[in-house]
Amino acid sequence: MMLRPTFGSFIGIWIFILGGAIHSGWAQSSAPPNFVVFVADDMAWEDCGANGNPAVRTPNIDRLAAQGMRFTRAVLTCSSCSPSRSSILTGRYPHNTGAGELHLPLPGDSVLLTSPLRQVGYWTAAIGKWHVGEAVGDQVEDRQGSPPPKMGDAWVAALQRRPKDQPFFLWAAHLDPHRAYQKGAVDPPHDPADVIVPPMFPDTLPVRQDIALYYDEITRFDQHIGQVLDELDAQGVADNTMVLVISDNGRPFPHCKTRVDLPGVGTPFVVRWPARVKPGISDALVSSLDIAPTITKLAGASVSDTFQGRDFSPLLWDPTAEIRQYAFAEHNWHDYRAFERGVHNRQYCYVRNWLPGTPGTPPADAVNSPTFAEMKRLLASGDLTQAQASCFVTPRPTEMLYDVHQDPNCLDNLAADPEMRSVLDQMRSALSQWQDQTTDRFPGEHRLTPDGFDRQTGKKLPSMSGAHPGPGK
Repeated sequence: MMLRPTFGSFIGIWIFILGGAIHSGWAQSSAPPNFVVFVADDMAWEDCGANGNPAVRTPNIDRLAAQGMRFTRAVLTCSSCSPSRSSILTGRYPHNTGAGELHLPLPGDSVLLTSPLRQVGYWTAAIGKWHVGEAVGDQVEDRQGSPPPKMGDAWVAALQRRPKDQPFFLWAAHLDPHRAYQKGAVDPPHDPADVIVPPMFPDTLPVRQDIALYYDEITRFDQHIGQVLDELDAQGVADNTMVLVISDNGRPFPHCKTRVDLPGVGTPFVVRWPARVKPGISDALVSSLDIAPTITKLAGASVSDTFQGRDFSPLLWDPTAEIRQYAFAEHNWHDYRAFERGVHNRQYCYVRNWLPGTPGTPPADAVNSPTFAEMKRLLASGDLTQAQASCFVTPRPTEMLYDVHQDPNCLDNLAADPEMRSVLDQMRSALSQWQDQTTDRFPGEHRLTPDGFDRQTGKKLPSMSGAHPGPGK
């Protein structure tokens, strides 16, 4: 006998559906969401208008931030190009990917976030910088490079050729603002007189000119984002497309790129998804490790048990929520021998350095920069501040502790302050537990990959021929 639904049963079903929709945020669209992940190459977390730098022109990132959720405390797992990208795509810490040093390729058995997406019907593309090796290239259907000036066109072309009957994932990875810089990236260029010089750099004209060219490439990245946003609107899919803007590491300057403190691993982190996410700001801690499990879950795919991150989607519905107490970062070989670990919570950054006798030399591309040339010149004349000169000095501290609310540039080391002892102990404990959980151990200095470049000239050393491809894209 067929049972006829009653009015009461209809009400019960509706309450159940409504309750589920309220619990998950907004009422969900019946169609699976699309995803576009914009990845800048060496952009500092604060170098956009939305994050407090009015000197650099980023109207499209600022628009996304105004229309979506802007995260103020997002942390990368590494401040080194390929290890950071490998970590994001696999949802694993760099030392657990098998590709924890610069230029090392991911092993073929790695699981990229694109694989579970494809299993539930997604079309996937990676357009622009890849840098994670060929062994995993078959986990993306459409993979193409592009010169930086044409990157926006390449992203749009991918969206135009996608199958229109499938949801899509686009990894839109620019090469801006990576060095080397050339004039003419945007018109008009940024005026060196207008740039904001962070206190870890000397405020001289060559430094200002260097920063202005860096700003130019950020603006070009932003312009190309705008091209994609226009295409999403033209195709009528913007409403149900989750757009994420991030960087792979800090700016390519001394005291920034390759560090595990905030200037090194802080990243812009902006999410817009009009159908589901209300505009807002979240101060909750989030790691780039969390991107893979979040996207796969939102897509309705199975979250791989290889992923080590956490689903950050609760923060999209409630920006005051909390998904993690700590975020962790690591610095392995990037042009030079290194072994450092960083622990971040909402207020503090703790750094453990296992090589105090090794100077904090910036990566080779930054060593070859006008900024570093100025720093060497002023070091010789005694005109650098103590903080600016610290990348030349040994021994370096084995422990550093920074209050990033008061000191976002991480210049005032509080590790020796007796009043900070309890915080220091908490961060030490968190690091120890994380290292145990992820099988991370210092192997001894003699077992680390040696320097591949001269620390003064930035030139490749003959002993490294064939060992690592070298600095650059």
